[in-house]
Amino acid sequence: MNMMGRKALGHHFFVIDHQMILHFDSEVYRKFYSVIDFETFEIIQSNGSTFHYFKDKNHVYIDSYMNSFDILPGANPADFQILDFEKGMASSGNADYLFEQRLPHRFSAYEALSGLYQKVGNKIYCFYHHELAEADVETFEVLYPSEVQNVAKDKNHVYFRDQLVPDADAESFHFLAECFTADYYRERDHTYYAKDKNVAYYVDTISKAFKVIKTKNLANFHFKVIGELGYAFDGQYQYLFGKRKKIEAKS
Repeated sequence: MNMMGRKALGHHFFVIDHQMILHFDSEVYRKFYSVIDFETFEIIQSNGSTFHYFKDKNHVYIDSYMNSFDILPGANPADFQILDFEKGMASSGNADYLFEQRLPHRFSAYEALSGLYQKVGNKIYCFYHHELAEADVETFEVLYPSEVQNVAKDKNHVYFRDQLVPDADAESFHFLAECFTADYYRERDHTYYAKDKNVAYYVDTISKAFKVIKTKNLANFHFKVIGELGYAFDGQYQYLFGKRKKIEAKS
């Protein structure tokens, strides 16, 4: 390869002959070649592997673990600023950005309810940009904002991330308190049990699981730690990570 046409951008990125981009010798961002100005294309900030901001004379670009390579809509390369690189927070002109999303409000307008939910005026948002149109602002609450940041409810609905939990009874829905007050158990930071007046639930906030458990003894559905494992019981079955196993009768 003709090294004279190889321009190093840093972090193992190269522009080749003003017509292609390599990262670790693999071609990248080909679908955007018709838009990118290769002469002025440069890195703004990068962690070298999974998160990069770029700009040229016309646009600001982002490629991250949260999104594929894209143009930040409306961002001006002349005044673009990274506010918090690790959190994907940036600003340009009168607009703020969270990763590739241009936000409907400035960061300063949001009231944080948890790490995932925010309030602006009479609206509730998930991850700053997704409005929960069904949410009742007056009664919206994150039940355990420090431990379970992506489950909330209001007088009408239960929410998991930005989705409604189908058929959940909001008035009676609650997590089993023992999930938070019991001794340590494996994966305590993201696995929990809950119930409403009709069914029980296994919730895994990382794998995005909100599993319905149709127990016949809901009143007796409870949580207990045994050998650093968190179990739910209903008298007939035990549940480990949401998987049911019949309790053997003692001889």
